[in-house]
Amino acid sequence: MKIIKKFFYTLLFVIVFLILMQISTQARSYSIEEMNIQATVLDNGDVNIKQSITYDFNDVYNGIYINIPYVIEDKEYDDVIENSKIRDSLYTGSGITINSITDSQDIKYEQASYASNGTSGKYTVSKEAGIENIKVYSPSTNITKTFILDYDITNLCVKHNDIGELYYNCIGGEWDVDINNLNIDVYLPNNKEEIYIWGHGPLNGVSKIIGNTHANFSVDKVRKGQYVAARVLFDKSNIENSNKLSRIDARDMIFSDEKVIAKNQDEKNKFTQRMILFAIVLVIYWIILLLTFEKEKKVEVYELNEEELFKKYNPMLAGCIQGNREILARDIIAIILNLIDKKCINLEITSFTDNKGEQYDCRISPNNENEENMDEIERFVYDWVFANQSDRVELGRRLETLAKDQNANTKFKHLDKLVKSKLNEIGANQPKVPKILRILNVGLLIAVIVFVVKHIMFNGFDANLPGLAILQMIAVSSLRLWPLVILLGFIPISLIVTIRHRVNNILQKITGQKSVITAISIILIFAVIIILTAAFSPVKYIIVDEILICIALVIVLTDNLMLQNNDEILADYKKLNLLKDKIENYTLLDEKDIEHIELWDKYLCYAVSFGIGEKIIKRLKGLYIDDDLMKLAESNKFLDFVASDYYWFYTYASLDRRFVRSYRSFISKLGSGSGGSSGGSSFGGGGGFSGGGGFSGGGGRRRRWRCFLIDLPPKYKR
Repeated sequence: MKIIKKFFYTLLFVIVFLILMQISTQARSYSIEEMNIQATVLDNGDVNIKQSITYDFNDVYNGIYINIPYVIEDKEYDDVIENSKIRDSLYTGSGITINSITDSQDIKYEQASYASNGTSGKYTVSKEAGIENIKVYSPSTNITKTFILDYDITNLCVKHNDIGELYYNCIGGEWDVDINNLNIDVYLPNNKEEIYIWGHGPLNGVSKIIGNTHANFSVDKVRKGQYVAARVLFDKSNIENSNKLSRIDARDMIFSDEKVIAKNQDEKNKFTQRMILFAIVLVIYWIILLLTFEKEKKVEVYELNEEELFKKYNPMLAGCIQGNREILARDIIAIILNLIDKKCINLEITSFTDNKGEQYDCRISPNNENEENMDEIERFVYDWVFANQSDRVELGRRLETLAKDQNANTKFKHLDKLVKSKLNEIGANQPKVPKILRILNVGLLIAVIVFVVKHIMFNGFDANLPGLAILQMIAVSSLRLWPLVILLGFIPISLIVTIRHRVNNILQKITGQKSVITAISIILIFAVIIILTAAFSPVKYIIVDEILICIALVIVLTDNLMLQNNDEILADYKKLNLLKDKIENYTLLDEKDIEHIELWDKYLCYAVSFGIGEKIIKRLKGLYIDDDLMKLAESNKFLDFVASDYYWFYTYASLDRRFVRSYRSFISKLGSGSGGSSGGSSFGGGGGFSGGGGFSGGGGRRRRWRCFLIDLPPKYKR
């Protein structure tokens, strides 16, 4: 019941935390709902652009930055076309002329040489190589507002010997928010001949020829970091007065280049499809490994000799064979109970009364006279229990302190090695995947990494991916605000450790197979990575690479965990399962004989290791059996440990739990040592165009488009 409560509270905390994070994110954000671009080709080679951008502001902002480029940047073209005879410099305009800026509230913005935060109806312009930087002063609070820009890009179109061309990167690759709907219309007012168009960018983009004078490009969702470029060929008479002459016959060259780009994209898709097929083959291969090297053959068992099983296997060994697993913390309790039954440990029970009624004090002490009755595993647990302890110790208290021993994790690992050695000696839970196959699996992982690298390089690795920019931002913020980062870091670390233990505990109840637990753990880790990739990166093919690496790691890390048993162990495996069923459901007991069974002490030992101890204790409370066993079963503290599968041990002994406690202690010392603060705050108010909570936006690899949302200073906030 306590485990359920803790899990419920943890789940509730996660939900509340996520809701608060969502509220915090939404409390200060903006989005671009729609962007429309109307580009009209003029007869002198200039292009007039009317661009409307609809922002949804959530909170208080001073205005926006918009950076207008007039140089070509097309990653798809640059990555594929290496030796084009058409110079990139031909696609660079001469400059920007701003005709007007208005918004949906009928405000016409006037150009100014300078304006301060909070000013309305002004815009300023600054220039850098190939980019016109515009800062629009428009205080906005929780409102949807559309800005309309009218500007000319001078000398942008190219006049070839045989054809005219417009090639422009309309949307650069550094917008920091998604554009939900993008629509680009290119108009050629005087064109009478056939036109040709190509769109570069998101695969879901659509290019349409409306007529000889109109081309359309649209994308439903331009993810942050993506770009959209438009290329249009038309009758050169449309730009009769243009002085930008290439002096080459370009039509066939352009068609050839675009065919190469289309072929390259098709090869990228085929490469990704082959990676998916490779992943499917690896999954099938892993399943074959499981079926071949972990599936047991059927053995029929018709009778059960309990005494023989008890003599051959102590409860820890029995639990590992029955569950096809490694040792668990609850096995320690099972061994202690078995040593009590074997008179190697003395049990003394006294009663007392408190506000909860009659309670029982269960004390244990060593009995050195029966040491010869212990095997190596039991002796190790015996020495561990009574190490640095007095002769008599309260059982519940010792189970608490046992987990808190400084070397508890090390001793548990040593105990696990002892059990593995014994299991291998008797032919149980033996790794069966041949060494040659394990070497092959390592080779497969190396091959997968090589293929993934080739896949990424073939598709084109961009060091300016949004996800990498976010990691960079987090790193910089961590250096500046490290005490806050350390404090907030405790929440996800504790959450991850808690969830990992809960999931592991559940899986061990369902299946003790280490290969399954390891596989699910790796899959869960990669699931988080894949979700983050899908959320922050427009490059979705990387998800296929992550899935492939995940599968290859699962194979490598589970092939040595695939276990099998010899024929004798297989028979005992069936017998131990019959014993578990008998103890749990009394299928082999007549109801009238239940209270007269003399083996309930043994049943309790093995029931704890089988994971059904709580059920048996509840059953014991309704029977009239051994007085000491009854009192032990009615001890609330002992029952808590059994009911939780001795989860207390994982809480205190595991290395990650100890790390969390050390982390908490460090935070406490950090907080007590920092004291109060005086003077100004490092999180000061206000905020300018270059900081104060602005959000970076669009642009190409040379920051072709950019948008900053600006925080109002306090005096302008309502």
